[in-house]
Amino acid sequence: MPNAFDLSDDRAYRSWRARKLDQDPPLSEQLAVEIRRLSEPSQAERAALRERVAAYNVALVRVRPEDVTPEAILALGRALGLTRTDDNLFADDRAVSRIAAAPQLPRGREPAPANRADFIPYTNKPLRWHTDGYYNAPEDQVLAWTLFCARPAREGGVNSLLDPEVAYIRLRDATDSHIAALAHPEALRIPPNWQHGRLIRPDSVGPVFSIRDGYLHMRYSARARNVIWRSSAETTAARDALTQLFSVGDAFTLTHRLAAGEGFITNNVLHSRTGFSDGDTVASQRLLYRVRYRERIR
Repeated sequence: MPNAFDLSDDRAYRSWRARKLDQDPPLSEQLAVEIRRLSEPSQAERAALRERVAAYNVALVRVRPEDVTPEAILALGRALGLTRTDDNLFADDRAVSRIAAAPQLPRGREPAPANRADFIPYTNKPLRWHTDGYYNAPEDQVLAWTLFCARPAREGGVNSLLDPEVAYIRLRDATDSHIAALAHPEALRIPPNWQHGRLIRPDSVGPVFSIRDGYLHMRYSARARNVIWRSSAETTAARDALTQLFSVGDAFTLTHRLAAGEGFITNNVLHSRTGFSDGDTVASQRLLYRVRYRERIR
């Protein structure tokens, strides 16, 4: 059977590559779908979302700002077949995370629980390129996520997104050895996370590129700290090629600042975020809701 991700099957790869690149680079207006009621998308609205995700692995949702609630976001996920949520640090009992700049808490003498301000997503600092849940165990990978804006920051907080399938194409077109190195089962290791003497998460070792149910999955972080790459010349070259791709930019990169009432639904695409500044009023303080899933949007 033809397999576009088999390095020995160049014909299947070329066919898949042509289909992938034979479409316009994504633009916000092109990816946007207006949904009248976030918690109950119509059949036509669901079809429009799936069409965009099928092409780019991401869609942009637009609703009334007052409709952006955790309950409605979870209902949208269920309407798209997403039910297996990822219970991650700082998420509530429904697996919904509030993404906002957290204050730094004072340190005491006794071991303290994890502090949001110790984690970059919960600060106003820039976020480097990554996929969500790259530190999860290989069997518990995040395959999709939704991110909705209740309130934007006063300024900044711009997201850039890139389909991992496009990143795969750029690397494979350069040399098959990049793909082989990043598909190695020990390509990327995330060491255990200890916070104030407590183990928050054990270490995680696995590939960057893997195939799950016939679909490409990518596990990646551009962080320089707490990320250990396999020690080989091929892995270093592949990692450098990814760094170069992000620094130069790609025509298929989507750049968008979420406004109130807007959200992304994605099959865990690569993404980054610029730093941001909040205002003095609640209305000008950035607040987003995120839900991660262990299944794809089909």
